[in-house]
Amino acid sequence: MKKVFQFTAALWLALNLMTLTGYPAPWVDEILFADPAIHLAMGKGFVSSAWFNQPSSQFWAGYTPLYSFALAGWLKIFGVSAFAVRSFSLALVTASLVMVWRFLKSIESDSLKWTILIALAVCEPLAFLERAGRPDSMSLFLLAATALVFVEKTWRWRSLMLFLLGALALPSALQYAACAVVVAILVQIWFKPFSRRDIILWASGAVTGAALLAIIYAVHHVLKLFVEVTFASKHSSVGRLLQHLFLGHGESPFVLSDIATASFRDYATPVLLVSSAVVWLLAKRQKMAMACKLASFGVACAVLIPLALQLLGKYPLYYTYMGAVPATIAIVAACGLLTGPARFTQAGILALLLIGGASRFWWHGWNQGTQTVFDPYRHISADDSVVADYPAYYQLINRPSELFAIDYAGGKLLPHFPPDQASRVTKILVHDSRFNEIAEKVGGQWRRVGDIILIRHEAFTQLAIIDDDTRHPKAEKIGIYIRAGGNKN
Repeated sequence: MKKVFQFTAALWLALNLMTLTGYPAPWVDEILFADPAIHLAMGKGFVSSAWFNQPSSQFWAGYTPLYSFALAGWLKIFGVSAFAVRSFSLALVTASLVMVWRFLKSIESDSLKWTILIALAVCEPLAFLERAGRPDSMSLFLLAATALVFVEKTWRWRSLMLFLLGALALPSALQYAACAVVVAILVQIWFKPFSRRDIILWASGAVTGAALLAIIYAVHHVLKLFVEVTFASKHSSVGRLLQHLFLGHGESPFVLSDIATASFRDYATPVLLVSSAVVWLLAKRQKMAMACKLASFGVACAVLIPLALQLLGKYPLYYTYMGAVPATIAIVAACGLLTGPARFTQAGILALLLIGGASRFWWHGWNQGTQTVFDPYRHISADDSVVADYPAYYQLINRPSELFAIDYAGGKLLPHFPPDQASRVTKILVHDSRFNEIAEKVGGQWRRVGDIILIRHEAFTQLAIIDDDTRHPKAEKIGIYIRAGGNKN
């Protein structure tokens, strides 16, 4: 049986690696967080030419920096590519699962531990993070590491590790720091595992990390900007509330429909909610007190964590691991305590999580992903300054003298390109529907000179260069625009 589980783990890793760049196509969040890391890895400083509220001459303060700092080191070793960026996320998720295995050491049954790990690995929140290229993979890693250190009471450097993990909480993500507190409160209510000393160590680390983060931004003269685009952003409930209280305007702080649907942002959480109710009833019937306790804890995680995080900020798909991970561990562990046929309930949970999670992403990555297919040496010269759509980003990163993502500038704090940068832009590669928006940010007169074709990525077939005038039945065009009067390369 052990070899079967090991084969399953190897298959999971192989399928992820083989489909990693097939789906989704490079997208806005991936490039927003990779771009500062790429600039840093290339020795250009911790700046971004993709962020919408900052010029690329400023120290990047659009988000907390830990993920992009760590990604820069990874890219320094493995080079800059979509595969390198996404493999970093996959490596963090894999390391998190290894730590969960160690966290579950008190469970005697290896089969149950493997089942919990597989359930986590194939659920939609983690299947998404494995290829999303977002900072949440780092937050998942810290959550797993913190849980592990809390249960390892005999480690020599445990106190220091708790302090450091607390210090990394806010630099990882504001929403992760809130998640860690909410999860800890629920765990303490149900199981009471934390000593006062442990709580003080982590909390003092968190305060220290927040102070150091503020100092870093203050030294680079972007602390106010960081507060404006994070704590006070209209993209979070708290941000909208602050705008409403102090500025007297803004959107409604709390949207009832968002709150009511918080537990239904991903496929896994509803499955876990229904499963926990079934497991609780079975455990109650068998008079299994611990199984009942685990199942009820799973319900609390699946309902209260999404609700709390939505009220504090927001709860899109990339945050749903916060509720799904502890709920999955609790519910599948509860299944393992049942006796008779009831214990096989976990097989049904596992199958549903796989169908709605990893299998869907693997299928899209294998057969339905999109790739930008063009020869950058044909379209772009080393002297060009280019604004490019996200699917073309990785192929262009080493070619022009400057590369800007299409959402660079255009925010409330930076509505247009800085004049010196705008005057240098020579080409725009963008979907036609967004051209007017980009042209307004850059200024000047432009003419369309050709197409770049987006075609389906057919499994492992080699992608050929497609000429500008080639048409594909499922193609989505990106137009090539040059300044009026400029030279076509």
